[in-house]
Amino acid sequence: MRYKTIDSCLCNRKRKWTLQDLIKACEQALHDSGRSNITMVSLKTIKTDLHYMRSEAGFSAPIVVVDHKYYTYADPDFSITKVPLTPDTVTKLSEAVSLLKQLTGFTDMAGTEDIISRLDDRLENLKTQQKPVLYPEQDNLPNGRQYIPIIHQAIVEKSVLAIRYKSSRAYEPRTYIISPYALREFRYRWFVFGQHSKSNTLVSFALDSILSIEVFNGATYHADPDFDPTSYFEDIVGVTRNNEPVQKVRFGASPETASLIQARPVHKSQQTIEQNEDGSATFEVRVIINNELIRELMSYGEGIIVHSPHSLVETMQKKYTLGLNRYTSPER
Repeated sequence: MRYKTIDSCLCNRKRKWTLQDLIKACEQALHDSGRSNITMVSLKTIKTDLHYMRSEAGFSAPIVVVDHKYYTYADPDFSITKVPLTPDTVTKLSEAVSLLKQLTGFTDMAGTEDIISRLDDRLENLKTQQKPVLYPEQDNLPNGRQYIPIIHQAIVEKSVLAIRYKSSRAYEPRTYIISPYALREFRYRWFVFGQHSKSNTLVSFALDSILSIEVFNGATYHADPDFDPTSYFEDIVGVTRNNEPVQKVRFGASPETASLIQARPVHKSQQTIEQNEDGSATFEVRVIINNELIRELMSYGEGIIVHSPHSLVETMQKKYTLGLNRYTSPER
């Protein structure tokens, strides 16, 4: 993290960087990452980092000192993020990926196939200089994944976290103290679930709306023996669980939409109730009805129609009517 921070500073040629400036930038980066146990970066540490970055063992960075005081890159286009991996490093990474491929059949490695495929594709690109063949969606968008390590560690070590958070509906950010319990991914977004220190209620935060996060030593971690992440997410689509009961949701789909829904079920409880000769089908899921389920069903547009329960049918009718009115409004 210090190397990346120093690199970011030296690439910014709109200002001049002294050793003290680099120290402050590194300390701020470490603080923002939640590593509150690291409060100081010494002058010796920064000098050692600069020496390593200059060396062939490091990044061969063209770091120069201007006016005996200010640090910058002699090459304005240089960045350590552009430095190619050495052949030896690529070989070692390839060996590691090969080992991971052998382990994907084990239960504990289930779900890692996508990650391993991305690594394999990237390494093949590095070795052959060919264009990649995998193009993951939203890779360059802010998603808060940088907070996953500190949250994961806090869950394992049962540490309290202070989260500075600004939701899309809030005017100002707020700081929340929570005992974290679980991390959940839904539609390329990550969420952390935990107990609020003041209200003692279960809360969740989208990682892409977190401004900063750090371990908080001013409160005691509170475990909730009644919270089981597996059962909590069992009957819902997404991350929102309300007090409604589990219901059977039945909906029909056109031939084109039915094939999509069969390939990517709305929920793991999905069953095909009826399969017609023209390819259309009727499906059923057992879920708690929440906003994520409604958005998922509406994403198929005219391709589906909800049959039951009646309350959900009415909700869908209202939403589609509102949408139709907006398209036919004279003000449009």
